[in-house]
Amino acid sequence: MRCALAFFAMLVILQACSDESTDRVIHSTIPAETESSLIPTQALIISGSVANGEDASNTAVLQNKEVELIRNDGVVVAQGTTDASANFSVDIAAGALIIDSSFSTATGLAETGTAATSLDFTYTLQVKVPDDGSGRALGVRRKVEIAEESLTTDRMLDIGQTALKEVTAIIGNLAFADAGVTLAGADIFIPGKPFFVRTGDDGTFSLLFVPAGTYTIRITKGFYIKDVSVTVTAGQTTDLNTITVGSHERNPLPLSSVLPGTWQSKCYYNDIANGINPENPRTGTVVVTALDQVAVTGHSCLLRTFAAGDSFANFSKLMVLGDGAIVAKLTSFYSSLITSYTNDQIVMDIDNSSLASGKIIEVWTRSP
Repeated sequence: MRCALAFFAMLVILQACSDESTDRVIHSTIPAETESSLIPTQALIISGSVANGEDASNTAVLQNKEVELIRNDGVVVAQGTTDASANFSVDIAAGALIIDSSFSTATGLAETGTAATSLDFTYTLQVKVPDDGSGRALGVRRKVEIAEESLTTDRMLDIGQTALKEVTAIIGNLAFADAGVTLAGADIFIPGKPFFVRTGDDGTFSLLFVPAGTYTIRITKGFYIKDVSVTVTAGQTTDLNTITVGSHERNPLPLSSVLPGTWQSKCYYNDIANGINPENPRTGTVVVTALDQVAVTGHSCLLRTFAAGDSFANFSKLMVLGDGAIVAKLTSFYSSLITSYTNDQIVMDIDNSSLASGKIIEVWTRSP
């Protein structure tokens, strides 16, 4: 059920935030002659290879690694995988690089601002190796210049070899003191920051490209909740080793009693055309009188309607699942929100593969 809800959650956000994101990548109103001179409109392939810049002899860790082409508004344009020789090719579908010129870089609407063009967007190639076998996380984010005149006659763009270097990372292993709790599917994230990961079957996790600083890592699974402080240094891997979540580290508060009240919301996601990034979140006020009586003033990314305006006519109610997750009921969709909460703060996140971070996160802080 949760998988189905997560699938619908992605559809909800992609539609609900459509007037505030640059995910409109197919229908372009840029004149063809102008568009083609700026960016390719037909299918193309970006090829290259990766190398281990820390240990040239250790090439096995470079195999079967995901290669992503990410636009600077967060959209993952295309993906590929390295082969046994660390070579890769990323197939980009026709029209995938086209942006909608009716979208404004200032206000979201060209009629009231400067229309977005291909010049407003850049593309980054990203490769990650969470562990090279010696405790280091390797990675690279390389800007790629994509222009029609750079392609070969068979529409190939070879960017050559790129060396992966050690990058800032937080890694660890999760364990539960209670017997029978599976290790997979726990959320590891930094509240209020676009860094998330979900543990695999063995309970391991890794957060790469986290800027240097001191953070609180939050671990949640169902009603379990645990915060761990960590200080990371640029270009180094911080190993938290095994983190055990104890029996007492369960939220004793029923979520249905926590939700009612007035909350200040912050929605963290990438929306470059509107000047929104994880360090500049949209804010608003959410008032929950009851689980079926919710009012929103300003912005709530997770409680938006499909239609423009502030009527929220398509929003029905909130529901709480047995494992502590909130479900937002809209007219045709159920949006599943993984939830971490205390009496004074609620953190909700949604998987969204169209974002570079892979997530949208919203934080509610209770008003005094």
